[in-house]
Amino acid sequence: MIRRVRLYTVGVPMAAAFDHATRARHSAESLLVEVELNDVRGWGEGAPRGYVTGETLDGAAQAVRRCDPAALAERVDWRTFDSAVASIARLPLTELVDGPSAAAAVEIALLDAVCRHFGRPLTDVLRVLDPPDRVLREGPTSVSLVIHLGQDVASVLDALPPRAVAALRHVKIKVADPAGAVLRLTQARERLPEEASVSLDANGTWSAAEAERIADELASAAWVEEPLPPRSWTELARLRQATGLPIMLDESCTGPGDLRTAAASNAASHVNIRLSKCGGFLAAARLALRADALGLGCQLGVHVAEVGPLWAAGRALATAWGMWQTVEAGRADEWFPTPLTHPAFAVDRSLHRVERLAGPGTGIEPTGELLRHTRCLATWEPNGAWRRTT
Repeated sequence: MIRRVRLYTVGVPMAAAFDHATRARHSAESLLVEVELNDVRGWGEGAPRGYVTGETLDGAAQAVRRCDPAALAERVDWRTFDSAVASIARLPLTELVDGPSAAAAVEIALLDAVCRHFGRPLTDVLRVLDPPDRVLREGPTSVSLVIHLGQDVASVLDALPPRAVAALRHVKIKVADPAGAVLRLTQARERLPEEASVSLDANGTWSAAEAERIADELASAAWVEEPLPPRSWTELARLRQATGLPIMLDESCTGPGDLRTAAASNAASHVNIRLSKCGGFLAAARLALRADALGLGCQLGVHVAEVGPLWAAGRALATAWGMWQTVEAGRADEWFPTPLTHPAFAVDRSLHRVERLAGPGTGIEPTGELLRHTRCLATWEPNGAWRRTT
């Protein structure tokens, strides 16, 4: 059924940098996998981030090349949409493809191709997980405003039209030093409606003593994301017990093992779910269901500068389920003025919401602008090994 698989790396300059406490990103770095069936092509993306999962772009590409598409294809029951999705859902992708970002690229490409072959949207794939009725939703989804470290909080919010401020439901603020975090939180709270929530993201740069010292001044924050170095389970649990500070895990939680440890140690109240760091569309959805069942709040996040398949798959999850405390959409329209996909990335900035994408699969196709910034590393065809592209 699989006629061809192509592996690409992507590097697209960003029109504006995005800064947080440990990194400044000036370009997109993604991995693309193209799966060609008899009649359609599906696209998947992974965003390797060393500071999140320890992966590199080259390492993730090598992980894809070490997998055997023929072995994957043999495990897929291609007869119907339901049988194909069920068999893909059973694949031990994290064992067959080493690394969550590489696995995400392969999985999303397979699902996109299957959906396009059967003329079904990616949201239909979620039925295989049998989610409880209470998490289902339809219609537009509210998204958060993210203010990065290089931006002044007061200036960003003061520049918004009154209608846009009134429509805000959540603002996420990148922070560095604890004193600056308190100031940035105060500036936001002074300008936002009471019903809008605010979170702070320290990207693992505080010590437990620093976090405890300012905890009282953070009482108006909905949660603090990754305040301590990743997987500081004992310190996180002590911080929560001593201060009652709501804590969201991001870099600390990339899969079920981390989630089990966090829940057992009472180290967190919330989890940030991102498709690439969690291993793909279904892997992220499963992790969200587990977190929800454990009583943890979930944010559906994005990696900075996702170029297409990742944000589109994330949007499918955002608009199909209503379990999210908040949803991040990204700012691809600002970072990449020339659209990388058709239809182009779009967010209603006046109401801070996104619509479900139409069409089969993820609902998007790469444009010539995106393909212009890709490098095809290797191609696989049946009855052969991966062939390096020159």
